[in-house]
Amino acid sequence: MTETPTPTITNLDPAAEPPAGLIDAQAAAELLGVPKTWVLAQARAQRIPHLRLGRYVRFEPAELRRWWAAQRRGPGKAPWSG
Repeated sequence: MTETPTPTITNLDPAAEPPAGLIDAQAAAELLGVPKTWVLAQARAQRIPHLRLGRYVRFEPAELRRWWAAQRRGPGKAPWSG
């Protein structure tokens, strides 16, 4: 009888690239056009959509765009609405 290999996680390096679709605070800041410190402060205050992975904070660009569109005030369309 042959043993089946035990599945393992092959990349535990915290400096490795995040899973596809997730961006860090610097990239989120560039996407929104604001400072990285603002993005992190808003995430700490639970004001913008984010994922906390231990001590790391990551963002989904599509979620940030939806949030950004919902924040629009006044006349005009949201920048990412069809």
